[in-house]
Formats: sequence, C-alpha cells, structure tokens
Amino acid sequence: MTKLSACVVGACLMCLSLLAGCRYAEPSPIVTAFHNGGGELDHSTSGSIAAFLSKHDDLRRQLTPLCKQRQATAPAGWATTDEGKVCAGNASANFFGKPTIKSDGVAF
Repeated sequence: MTKLSACVVGACLMCLSLLAGCRYAEPSPIVTAFHNGGGELDHSTSGSIAAFLSKHDDLRRQLTPLCKQRQATAPAGWATTDEGKVCAGNASANFFGKPTIKSDGVAF
C-alpha cells in the first residue's frame, strides 16, 4: 500500500467515524410532543424515558393514543427509533405508573 492510498483510506475512515457520530431524530408527532413536554432523547433509554414520563402524567396521557396508533402500523425496526423508544418508555410508565385505585380507608 502506498503512502497516498494509506492517507486516502485513513481520511475516508475518519470521515465515516465523524458521520457515524451524527444523530438524526426523525420528525414525528410523538417525538415533537415529547420534546415540547420537556423530554430529552439524546443518550436516553426507554427506562429513563419511562422514569421521566411517570413524573409527567399529562404528557404520558397525551402520548398514549399517539403511540398506540403508530404501533399498529410500525415497521419491524421501529422499536430502535426515537419514536419507538418514547413509546416503549410510555408503555412502561403506563404499566408501572401511579395506580388510580383509591383507598376506602379500611385497614386489612
């Protein structure tokens, strides 16, 4: 391998690594509502999203019908998208969230 071809290969690898670090968040009503509600997607997991949504009931209730509608027609890799992560976190927050059961005041 000549010095010139080694430099070209090195430059290409550096450009690819820079592009791999770039992140594109797809525009969608779900992601937009999450951002507008104060949520942050960069470096978030569905677990951290669930923790955030469990503290923001209004946003969680707003996202629930949007996620159910989108999930019905979602492609196979949808769960790994930002939209899919928000909806997975929303489903978890709905399942483990605050119960709506009220006590009758009678002890066991």
